Amino acid sequence: MSDRLFNPAGLVSIMALLLFSFVSCHRYFMPVTENTGSPSGSGQFITANSPQKYFILHKGGSSYALKEIVVDKTSLTLSGRLSAVDPSHQLYLNTERNNFKYKDDESGTILNEVHIYVQENISIDSTRTWVLPLDQISKIEVIQHDRKKTNSSYVLGGIGIGLGVMVLAGVIIALTKSSCPFISVNDGSQFNLQGELFGGAVNAQLEREDYIPLKAAPVEGRYELRISNELKERQFTNFADLLLVEHPAHVAVYATDDGQWYSVQQPVTPLAASLNNRAAVLNSISRKDDLYCSFNDTTDPSGINELQLSFPKYTGEGPARLILHLKNSYWFDYLYGEFTRNFGSSYTSWQQQQKNRPAAEMIRWTEEQQIPLTVAMKISTGWKEIRKIKTPGPLANRTIVIPFTPGERGAETLEIRLSTGFMFWELDYAAIDYSANTVYPVTRLHPSGAVDEKGISVMKELASGDDLYLSQPEAGNYAIITYDWNRQALPGYTYSVILHTKGYYEPIREYSGKPQMATLNKFREPGAMARFSLDRYLQIPKEHSIIALNNQ
Repeated sequence: MSDRLFNPAGLVSIMALLLFSFVSCHRYFMPVTENTGSPSGSGQFITANSPQKYFILHKGGSSYALKEIVVDKTSLTLSGRLSAVDPSHQLYLNTERNNFKYKDDESGTILNEVHIYVQENISIDSTRTWVLPLDQISKIEVIQHDRKKTNSSYVLGGIGIGLGVMVLAGVIIALTKSSCPFISVNDGSQFNLQGELFGGAVNAQLEREDYIPLKAAPVEGRYELRISNELKERQFTNFADLLLVEHPAHVAVYATDDGQWYSVQQPVTPLAASLNNRAAVLNSISRKDDLYCSFNDTTDPSGINELQLSFPKYTGEGPARLILHLKNSYWFDYLYGEFTRNFGSSYTSWQQQQKNRPAAEMIRWTEEQQIPLTVAMKISTGWKEIRKIKTPGPLANRTIVIPFTPGERGAETLEIRLSTGFMFWELDYAAIDYSANTVYPVTRLHPSGAVDEKGISVMKELASGDDLYLSQPEAGNYAIITYDWNRQALPGYTYSVILHTKGYYEPIREYSGKPQMATLNKFREPGAMARFSLDRYLQIPKEHSIIALNNQ
């Protein structure tokens, strides 16, 4: 038997590919009832969605496509043309209840449907413009991706994929994960993992601030967070403040990585999205549904993937905001581990040397290797870079807002390009907002209490940005941090919660053997990591290479 079969790196490669391949299996949708509240509310909802959605009218056991929709706000009526439902939009009509399964290439149709149900006494006329009183609508359903059922209902052999994915993911994380501190939030019954802090800050020279949006609500008058070291790392957190922004419920608010605040009120998804000018991926990035563009086109030998987004013409006065919902891939974590493995027993001494290198030099290397996600916009002379996005880690999606001023107002579309190395990032959603930016008051909460896993206070370590750090040198270290808050938002308003923190971490690796200098020297060349990623992927045996391009 070949020694190659026992190569742990190869085993992890195959396991990672198995994990990723589940995304290309079965998906599920679900009908969600829209609570419009009144005939007027129904009219507003239909008006807002009629330009881009496919409407289907239900009366008893009959159904019709409803097109050319016009809502009269004065008479509270809807008018339109009725016709046969297109075969591509009959999946929900012909599906047995509770078995709402769809294929990836059907997402552009089934997830674009709105179903209107009317009273039995309504007469139907498909020969002319048909008028419906809005108060005769009994229900409106919107078809959405069923994330929970999709994630838990795949099948691996004869075993439920929920267990299979957890086992595979757990093994991969344990073997390859370059962990940042994990952040979790108490919902009253348990701590829910929300993401990772200051990704990529792998030594003190690279220490940075981070602003991470949290899904959090106070429990008995306080917020409660947990910062934990889950793997073999040494982690150092300088401070941890909670930022609360009160704003209208229909508005979202985000902080940029330099602490500037931007509102999102009218996000618009792209008109088109093309990966490497070859693969159309619009359906994968038009909604937050865990269906990703994985930057996994294999046709360019450089390993660089470029996603071009076409947005509607810029119509605003102030800065536009690009909204991205994304994360890094587990593949990239595995890949970076394979890179550092080449140092062998010299890894620790190399790590010590890195502490003395200027931060700008190390950041430049990551940029040359296409590790950040580079955002650029098209202007008359070519592409103008807007920003490079730092790695947030692979554990959870994060919404990032990038403000910029479009260069040419006369262009019919606004073109944005996202570029990175092969399979380094996963993009779940992209949109742009041209509405006026509104800045809302921000309340900063310092911790009211903080104890570690032994019950010892760490308040001094987390109180402010000074020379004191919460040190978590071992897996299993954690700190519970509380923030007092008992105010209610005004009617029609809500709070956005953002954790503002700063720190760094040091991965611990126990490699053996001599350093592979010939291989390591290749990584001095720009783009080497992107090529390494593509080459490593292509080396995996064909029977295990199961990430298809339609998984974008």
